[in-house]
Amino acid sequence: MSGRRNRYGVSVRQDLRPALLSGRRLKELALAALELIPASGADLRIRVAGDAAIARLNLEFFGKDSPTNVISFPDDDSQPEAVGIVSGDIMVSAPTCLSQTQAWNCSSEERVFFFILHGMLHLAGYDHVHGGTLARRMRRKELSLFRRIVPGAGMGGKA
Repeated sequence: MSGRRNRYGVSVRQDLRPALLSGRRLKELALAALELIPASGADLRIRVAGDAAIARLNLEFFGKDSPTNVISFPDDDSQPEAVGIVSGDIMVSAPTCLSQTQAWNCSSEERVFFFILHGMLHLAGYDHVHGGTLARRMRRKELSLFRRIVPGAGMGGKA
């Protein structure tokens, strides 16, 4: 396992002060997900921000003038389906993620990680935008991975 983890670059930056979450725990969870996706390599930059910062990106890139839980941006040169590399930027709004998972019986880090995992799957080539089979495939993978990484997490009220 350590050989594979050496191929995984994961950084976590928290814009909110004081930091709401353990960056170390978020990184551990992301590394566990990369093992199970599976990814042959990774270069992930995770940014934990507030609603205002993510709302600006949501408006700029998607034309939606509101905060969202997660946005992922693949690296321009990455082709996840072809090479198994998960590479790009993931921004999560901690306040939005936590408000959408209030009823969950797990830590704040694990609740925010659920959305980081969603972004990671996008970077790995999964998509739900057009609905149908692809959306169901992504949702099954997302729930399966989350339950394996955070066993016993109560997900009362779905995100």
